[in-house]
Amino acid sequence: MTTRFKSLTWKQTNLVVFTALFFAVAVFLVEIALVGLSTRQSLITTQHELLDSVEQPSTNAVWALDDNLARQTLEGVLKVEHVGSAVIELDDGSLFVSVSNDKSVGKGAFIDLGNRLFGDLREISRPLYRPFYFEGTRQQQLIGTLTIFYDTQELTNSLFSQLKLGFVATLARALLLTLALSVVFHRFLTQPIARIAEAIDKIEPESPDENLLPLTESHKDDELGLVASKFNQILIQFGQTQSKLRKMATRDPLTGLPNRTLLLETIAVTIQRARVHKRHFALLFIDLDRFKNVNDSLGHALGDQFLARIARLLERVVGDKGTVARLGGDEFVILADEIQTADQAADFVDKLLVQLNNPIQLNEHAIHPAASVGISLYPEDGHSAEDLIRHADIAMYSAKASGSNQWAFFKQQMTERAAVRLRTEASLHDALKNDEFLLHFQPKLDLATGALVGCEALIRWQKDGRLISPMSFIPVAEETGIIVPIGRWVIEQSCKVLKHWQKQYNFAVPIAVNVASQQFSDASLVPDIKQLALRHQISPELLEIEITETSLMNDIELAIMKLDQLKSAGFGIAVDDFGTGYSSLSYLRHLPITTMKIDRCFVSDLPEDSAIASTILMLGKQLDLKIVAEGIENEQQLEWLRNHQCGIGQGFYFSQPLPLEEFEQKYIAGNNASICEIGG
Repeated sequence: MTTRFKSLTWKQTNLVVFTALFFAVAVFLVEIALVGLSTRQSLITTQHELLDSVEQPSTNAVWALDDNLARQTLEGVLKVEHVGSAVIELDDGSLFVSVSNDKSVGKGAFIDLGNRLFGDLREISRPLYRPFYFEGTRQQQLIGTLTIFYDTQELTNSLFSQLKLGFVATLARALLLTLALSVVFHRFLTQPIARIAEAIDKIEPESPDENLLPLTESHKDDELGLVASKFNQILIQFGQTQSKLRKMATRDPLTGLPNRTLLLETIAVTIQRARVHKRHFALLFIDLDRFKNVNDSLGHALGDQFLARIARLLERVVGDKGTVARLGGDEFVILADEIQTADQAADFVDKLLVQLNNPIQLNEHAIHPAASVGISLYPEDGHSAEDLIRHADIAMYSAKASGSNQWAFFKQQMTERAAVRLRTEASLHDALKNDEFLLHFQPKLDLATGALVGCEALIRWQKDGRLISPMSFIPVAEETGIIVPIGRWVIEQSCKVLKHWQKQYNFAVPIAVNVASQQFSDASLVPDIKQLALRHQISPELLEIEITETSLMNDIELAIMKLDQLKSAGFGIAVDDFGTGYSSLSYLRHLPITTMKIDRCFVSDLPEDSAIASTILMLGKQLDLKIVAEGIENEQQLEWLRNHQCGIGQGFYFSQPLPLEEFEQKYIAGNNASICEIGG
């Protein structure tokens, strides 16, 4: 059965009210007793004084048997307060004179109490003696009796009328005091207690020390403040205990890393965030290779130290880019929420294994760690924490089957693609050192006359006796930043070729070199180009720099400044792949360029779809630029370009990119090639 709630304020108000009423009644009763005694004594005194004042006139009236004088005397007695009647009797007991008040006093409410207080004072008598001056003797002779009757009920009623006013005043004072005390008690006692009760309701069992009880200044040094302080101390101690218990429940005791429970919570939160922001992340499942040998050979104590050192190493490598957890034994998991792609995951794991393979010194023992790593990606490999961990675990066993220090994605094709990319990245670093790059050249011809007017230098990678397509390694080079030194090598080799042609054949045509976006953003690009041309004594007009729209639009103001520097030095400037990006025509007229190229995707649509090609040709003429159409592959495309006054063309219809020696023999040595001969 639920106990009905009764407010402490209500209880204390009732207590104060009843206490005040009790004391008011008690005071009233005491006051009745005191006033009653005082009134009784006053009445006795008054009676004797009254008898003393009328004794002589009454004696004279009786002695003279003057009933008029007696009546006048008694009527004067009736005027005294509370006197009801008066009687004079003669010595033989016969009535001489009797007077009484005509007013009738009704029955009062305090008859019994009046009888108790004044019953014995209701009448008072005094004997009347013969006057002394009639005889010489002093012997008293009784001649009559004077009796005065008092109306004690009227006296009682009058007395209690006065007491009632005092009782009402006392009661009013008691009630006002009660109200004042109730307000004070509520303000300084029950209200703080109510606040404490509200604060107790807000206490969270999981974190009790976050909502401590309020402690006001007015109760800082009293019992209420003491209770609140002691309770807060209990909450703080309980919170610390909760934290310790939570840590024991969510942390690995050996390494201090999150355990499976906390890891699952963290992954769940990361999944929610990734779903909202449409992001990706990677989960790495790490199993140490040959850890059992460490335990068996060095003992469990050193094995535990080894695991703790591995935990610190993983934390240091991951930093603030993710979370490291230990599932148990020699199994660790890394939640890498900054990784967005499979390539980034492969890069990260490759660098992680390099760090992990450094020897660890434990006492006099040097241990060489190794690990197998499985990788799962969100959302490709799962939408829940359990799925991602399970799939990364499966991938880890796949990696372990390949040998020590291996990694694998949950999906095999990702593993293969990432492995090829990493091998490509590693090989690109060595390609420059081992001089594995070479240039092929594709001619640019005057479409009207067939004369050679220039060529484009295209890089090739010769590795293990075979040529690797630029489509395989250029994207990797751009992502890793190796494109900057590779691009510089292309420019320098082009300068060397131009120098060779001038010296060998006394003839040279401009060479166009492609500059990638990352290379164009490099601050050393313009100084490098100028320095290389000067070192190899190449006329700037023989070197044309081809840049893409993306390079321009990344920072248009900086691009204009760089192009101005190159153009003022005499170098040709071409915009490659025009129309495939996001070029703004409002900026195009401000660009200091000399050539604009029609991308092969627009040329391939000719002559059926010619709108964009026509627009580019029109823009080129209005801006007084040379127009180069690339990717010409058939007679119909060539005829359309000729008919629309396109000046220069290149493509497989004329020639595929050729090695340097073959290009020299075909176009430079004879210097008599024509479009008809090539086309035929």
